[in-house]
Amino acid sequence: MDQTELLKLIQQKVMEVVKELIEKLSLEEREIYLEEHPETRANGFYERKLNTTYGGIENLRVPRTRDRGFRPHIIPYRKRTLFDLEEVVTLLFASGVSMRQVSRFINTVYGVYYSPSSVSRLANVAKETIEAWRNRELLEEYYAIYIDATFLNITRGYTSKEPVYVVLGVDSKGVREILGFWLLGAEGESSYNWQDILRDLKRRGVKRVKIFVSDDLPGLKEAIRLEFPSADHQLCISHAVRNSLNKVRRRNKSAVAEDLRKIFTAENIDEAKTELESFARKWRKRYPQMVSYWEQNFEYLVAFLNYPKSIRPHI
Repeated sequence: MDQTELLKLIQQKVMEVVKELIEKLSLEEREIYLEEHPETRANGFYERKLNTTYGGIENLRVPRTRDRGFRPHIIPYRKRTLFDLEEVVTLLFASGVSMRQVSRFINTVYGVYYSPSSVSRLANVAKETIEAWRNRELLEEYYAIYIDATFLNITRGYTSKEPVYVVLGVDSKGVREILGFWLLGAEGESSYNWQDILRDLKRRGVKRVKIFVSDDLPGLKEAIRLEFPSADHQLCISHAVRNSLNKVRRRNKSAVAEDLRKIFTAENIDEAKTELESFARKWRKRYPQMVSYWEQNFEYLVAFLNYPKSIRPHI
């Protein structure tokens, strides 16, 4: 699976999470409205599309009332979202984000529309939805688990773009699901490391993983060896090649790129190893650090060669 396909899939799955939370908050908003307007009643739902920076949320079920006076404030009327809702929701669902921050978000959205007690009710709906999603049971076995980062605006006295890591599982039938979002590197209770994340997956039921696919993230290789010792681990080749070529003089780029291509297009591990040895003899004197990286990480860069050819393009 290439980076573009993975990003598109993550965005699609994020939209599903956003849709779930919006619909639950909208329902609670209608309950509050009906309590304040006992003369009317619920009147089912209508569907609409909500445009976001990740694309459109189709078939969003919006609750309505018989008097037609109710509109949920979480959904802007006849226009796109007033803020990057999918960014905010992704961040709220990330393990490492406290329930206090969830309450703060709900108050920001609803504080001008509802009483403190009603805002508290809406916050509880959000918290219950988020906690249930974070702790939901997972499958015992995944064929592949992909780990990637999406960069979101995070405020800690100042606003900066920080990575929220997305863990995506693919089962033996090819069905894909987001297993969780994690915020690493925050302070105090929000601090997670890779071993914490893998242990969380195990706590929720995961016992076996065939192969992990990720960038070369600090500490991840060691964590996988400890928590899933029988799993393979494939590093993202396109990123490894790009990072290597960034260290190469312009006049050598095409030759180095072609020699690297011979490694990861080999028929099998033995052939890839032969190509690596040839690559090292040719380029070690000029680019010792680059050659050393490929030698030290060889098993992680060609792990996909252990799999049938029909499966390799999807890893």
